[in-house]
Amino acid sequence: MPSTIIRPVNEKDFSELADLLKEGLGVPTEIWKRRFDMWWTNNPWMDQAIPYGWVIEEDESEIVGFLGNIPVKYQIKGEDDIAVAATSLYVRPSVRGVTSIRLTLSFDRQEHFRLLLHTTPNEVAAKIYSKFGASEMDVPFKNMEYWHIRDYGKMYDLYVQTNLTSHSLRPLIEASVFPIKLISPFFRWFTDKMSFKLQPDHYKCSVATDCDDSFTELWEKNRKENVTTLCRDAETLRWLYFSEAVADKRYVVRCVDTQNGELVGYLVFDIVLSEKDIKTMQMKDAYVPHLDKKVIRSLIAFSVDLAKEHDVAGLLFWSTDQNMADILNKLFRIKRKHKKIYMYNFVKEDDKLDRGGHVDHIFIPSPIDPDRGVL
Repeated sequence: MPSTIIRPVNEKDFSELADLLKEGLGVPTEIWKRRFDMWWTNNPWMDQAIPYGWVIEEDESEIVGFLGNIPVKYQIKGEDDIAVAATSLYVRPSVRGVTSIRLTLSFDRQEHFRLLLHTTPNEVAAKIYSKFGASEMDVPFKNMEYWHIRDYGKMYDLYVQTNLTSHSLRPLIEASVFPIKLISPFFRWFTDKMSFKLQPDHYKCSVATDCDDSFTELWEKNRKENVTTLCRDAETLRWLYFSEAVADKRYVVRCVDTQNGELVGYLVFDIVLSEKDIKTMQMKDAYVPHLDKKVIRSLIAFSVDLAKEHDVAGLLFWSTDQNMADILNKLFRIKRKHKKIYMYNFVKEDDKLDRGGHVDHIFIPSPIDPDRGVL
């Protein structure tokens, strides 16, 4: 019977890991190598004492399993700290079971970290994480997504291909795609003509090409001491929004108050191309600390125009809290329940979960957390 060991990842493993993850998760090796650069080599919060992750090695020669480890700057109970996110768990079927669980144990038993994040586990992995003390949170807010559809034919086609793998009505539904595609250009023309108009106010939106000091200033001016959340200083955001691994798909829409030149909020989107060559523009992050309705409407209107410019079939939004949900509910008719698995674990005794939050602080998750925003 082959013998296996669990050991930390080192740099000489990167090439073999990229091949293993391509095998298991279907993403090309070059993309994995770019992600490794982002997660570890170019991560401003990486430290020699923090493992890149762990591998299962069989017979001291072949890597057959992997779980990555990404540090990220967090505010925890008002203080700047480092959280770590688990990423890209994959184990070959031949060694799944107790051996693969040891990877999770390696992550959960890290010392010196108060917050552990699991932002992309599948349902099976989520059950395992919960047994090791991880709690689950609703992401997005109330599990609700809001859609602005430009091309109903393409979006309907995408839905059929991705959601109806085994459905008794599939032949009938697939047959209806053709007539919907025929009338879709008219609906797209009408939708573009009726796009949201920018507020006749003093807010101006644009696509950011970098995160400058205004992002740090916005964060520092609006920090709340009783909140645990992602730090939004320029250095952290530049890493998350503009790293090479995401640069070809990520767009940061910023809103500035022209009366004083100050940044007042921003939304972050990825433009994603499906295997069916259908483009969607999906919101990945949002920070509008004062939730001014005119600011949010301006950001949404500019984002809709950006979607039109890139000829995307559908544009996805979600809310960060009830106030934003109320605005989106009024603006969008198309919405759906959609839950993304987001699990976390506060590992210090004084951070135990309490009803409605935590004993002395509120945890606000960010779907841009590694590796939700990377993968």
